[in-house]
Amino acid sequence: MVDETLTRAVVVWSGRGTHSWPHRDDQRVIAEFGPDAGIDLLHAVHLLEDDFYRSEARFDDSDLAQIGDRAAADFRILHPEIGYEGVEALTWCYTFDYK
Repeated sequence: MVDETLTRAVVVWSGRGTHSWPHRDDQRVIAEFGPDAGIDLLHAVHLLEDDFYRSEARFDDSDLAQIGDRAAADFRILHPEIGYEGVEALTWCYTFDYK
């Protein structure tokens, strides 16, 4: 089952859909979800980011699209509860950082 709230928090935090490049912003999550829920969601978002960045795709593939696809596949195994938009937001951040 997809966790829609956590998925949305990842998207909001990353800036996906509102910025031209990743613009990670904790305050946006707090503004969107309120201080109590926002703090809890931020903790979860940062753990998800850490898990996503554990992928070694950046070392094995030279094509940016392949790097993103592999990192996303690695992440989906660990976190099937994160919806498509959240995975895409983290992929966007990852491929931007390792372009």
